[in-house]
Amino acid sequence: MYFYIFVWKTISFFCSLPLVIILPRQSIMRQILTYLLLCLASICYGQFAIVNDKDSLLNVREDGTTNSKIIDRLQNGHLIYCFEDKGNWTNIDYTKNSKELNGYIYKDRCKFISSFPALEVSKKTDISVTLKKDTLQVIISQSNFDKRRHTFEYVKDYPTQIELIDNKQYWGMDGGMPRTQFENVIIKTGQKTITLPKSALAGLYEPSIDSAEVYYDKLTDTFYIQTMNSDGAGSYLVIWKVEKGVYKDRLIAYGF
Repeated sequence: MYFYIFVWKTISFFCSLPLVIILPRQSIMRQILTYLLLCLASICYGQFAIVNDKDSLLNVREDGTTNSKIIDRLQNGHLIYCFEDKGNWTNIDYTKNSKELNGYIYKDRCKFISSFPALEVSKKTDISVTLKKDTLQVIISQSNFDKRRHTFEYVKDYPTQIELIDNKQYWGMDGGMPRTQFENVIIKTGQKTITLPKSALAGLYEPSIDSAEVYYDKLTDTFYIQTMNSDGAGSYLVIWKVEKGVYKDRLIAYGF
């Protein structure tokens, strides 16, 4: 876990530095660093998963022991973020009823998102990325942030630091003004087009669309779309779940 945090913070720091003369475009440097981040993250503990229990209802415990207090129960398919193992247990973050929660589950009661078949990148531009597999296609796009369309609440003792945007928590900048935002996430399956609602993208700024990964579970007709975002202290990961053509949920991992 700590190695993962170190890698993420180190690369985020270098991404935020001004470019010298070595590379002609800052976007090239960020693409390279994003690729390195993906490679390094793949060997680390932290990753998204879903609950996958034979009893369809998974106990979440306060600590990683069988005698520990049961603090919650999660249905199969619930999005979780897995950290380090503690013996036969895995520490997880998850959300439920709009609350951010943490606990331990038995480590074989979840399925990593990366174990599902992946869509491959088929097209990239400065503002969008397209991933495709057979008749499945996902398009993720970004746009400039327009502060005139939003309201801001500032930290009382630090009037230049933004605490809330549109009266809600936001991700991607550690108190600063966002520069970019997710514009659209669109899924195409044959003749059908699904666009994620604006609520699914709300509060998510400084997207790194080059890091996009899409996985598809054919058995449940579910798309899992994830990205690693921001280039500084506001770093975060997000995953969206779309099941049978309907947007279900998102999970944000941050605070590394």
